[in-house]
Amino acid sequence: MSGGEGHHDGTQMCGARPSPRGTHTAAPAVCAGTLNGLSVTGDAQHQYQTLHKMYNNCEIVMGNLEIVLIDHTQDLSFLQTIREVTGYILIAMNVFASLPLQNLRVIRGTQFYEEKYALFVLLNYNPNTTHALRQLGLNQLTGEARGPRPGASLCPRGPRPLAVVLPSPQPLTVLTP
Repeated sequence: MSGGEGHHDGTQMCGARPSPRGTHTAAPAVCAGTLNGLSVTGDAQHQYQTLHKMYNNCEIVMGNLEIVLIDHTQDLSFLQTIREVTGYILIAMNVFASLPLQNLRVIRGTQFYEEKYALFVLLNYNPNTTHALRQLGLNQLTGEARGPRPGASLCPRGPRPLAVVLPSPQPLTVLTP
C-alpha cells in the first residue's frame, strides 16, 4: 500500500516519503480519532477490539483519543506508540490499573471534551471489585503557554509538566517529569 491510502477500518497510514537528499525516511503512522464521547457499541470486548484495530502502531491520532469501557484483563501496551493527539483524550468507565501512554508528548486540544477539557478522566473504577485506574503514566506530556499573560515574559522558558488532580475513591498517580 502506498502512502496516503486509507485502510478499510477508517484509519490512514502514511508510507515512506523522500527526504531532501533523496533518501527515504519513514513518516509517522497517523490514525483517525473518534467523536463518540461516552457512547459505546457492543460490550467491553468489542470496545477493546475496536481500540486495538484503530490505534495499533499509531503515533499521531488525528482527532480525539477516547478510551471507554475497557476491562482490566486487556493488554493496552499497543497504546505506547502514541506520541500526539490533535483533539482531546477521554478516559472513562474503565477498570484497568495503568494506561501505557508514556510516550505521549502533546495533546493539541483542537477539540475539547464538553467544550472545555483536553484531558478528561472519569469513573475508572468498579465499586464491586478492587479494579481501578491507579496510574496515568504521562511522563513525557508537557504543556506550553498559549499566549502572554499580563506581567508574564513573552519568551516562555520551554515546556512545563502538566499536573492532573482527579477525585477518585482509589488513589491515582499521575507520572510527569
